[in-house]
Amino acid sequence: ATGLAVSTTPEGRYPYVLAFDVGTTTVVAYLMDGYTGAQIATASSKNSQGQFGADVISRIEYALRGSSSGLQACIQETLNVLTKELCSRAGIPETEIGAISLVGNTAMHHLLLGIDPGSLVTPPYMPNVFEAMELDRGCQVRILPNIAGFVGADTVGCMVAADFGTLEELTLMIDIGTNGEMVLGSKSRRIACSTAAGPAFEGARISMGMRGSPGAIDHVWIKDGILCHHTIGGEAARGICGSGLLDLTACLLELGILDESGYLEQNPYTIPGTSVQLTQKDVREVQLAKAAIRAGIELMCDHMGVTPPDIRRVLLAGAFGNYMDPRSACRIGMIPPVLLDRITPIGNAAGEGAKICALCQDTFDSCKHLAEQTEFLELASRPEFQDCFVDALEFCEEEDE
Repeated sequence: ATGLAVSTTPEGRYPYVLAFDVGTTTVVAYLMDGYTGAQIATASSKNSQGQFGADVISRIEYALRGSSSGLQACIQETLNVLTKELCSRAGIPETEIGAISLVGNTAMHHLLLGIDPGSLVTPPYMPNVFEAMELDRGCQVRILPNIAGFVGADTVGCMVAADFGTLEELTLMIDIGTNGEMVLGSKSRRIACSTAAGPAFEGARISMGMRGSPGAIDHVWIKDGILCHHTIGGEAARGICGSGLLDLTACLLELGILDESGYLEQNPYTIPGTSVQLTQKDVREVQLAKAAIRAGIELMCDHMGVTPPDIRRVLLAGAFGNYMDPRSACRIGMIPPVLLDRITPIGNAAGEGAKICALCQDTFDSCKHLAEQTEFLELASRPEFQDCFVDALEFCEEEDE
């Protein structure tokens, strides 16, 4: 992943290894040479559990009605199909796969392994299983550990890829999605939290929101006082995805069409040259999402006894972090503006962490301690969270601290 100073040179003893990033929507698989670490092929597929619910809560509820085996069979079949596809493309027998590693959020972890997910929707919302697992299924299957109900093995994979176990500098890692998982710290101490950012930056609950597919406005900027835009694939604009929504909000603030309180003077606002509109309700969704992330950053800093300017690096993980403009994130106050020049997108760090653990037994072993020694901060239990969240709703421009 771009920007990560991590050696993936393996001490592997298997001809080939596989890594899976089991996402709620998409499953990505990587086939690698177990000796050189070279990536041979990659493939992806929709998570077939989607037929039982688009989000993790729907799937957990389905499982709790006594249908967990169906969900487990679905995802296992998806993994099997991807494995066969990669082996076929590489021209190797499946028996040559010596090690497999898997990451995913806590719900995906439990549903894959047939673990009762009820604890994830019942206070205090903790996993039934935290520990890393190593199973013998004809090859070594390594499943990374969980930290909390909404900070799962995928976050641990990100920490592995970012090499949190050796970091000297205070680093903030953010994976922005429906749940914004964040880790603040270094090798000496780490705090993780999850904040309910909502699905706005994934295109949901936005009047003309959509995922990052052809026709989605993915970037917006101002040129000579005029709002300009770009669409994925260069197609006619059909809607707006998360990165475009972030840019549009920042640009409207600059143009004075949107004020600090979030009031949209032209409601709905139509992006010039398109039929794509932004409504007042859409702006409120952006405010809720960005305030949740900002409040999480502020409270983690407070818990650690530091301030945002003390953070030396900000790593943005995941697809959204890879495409969003950090200047827009800072302009709307989602990330403290003082951190703008310290931000680095690192791509699919969860997948990178899974790959590293598939290649190296020692790294997999060390990730167990990395997770165990990372504190979890339950934001909702903090009495100051509500005040911090409300303060963060404003689009105030801040002076560098």
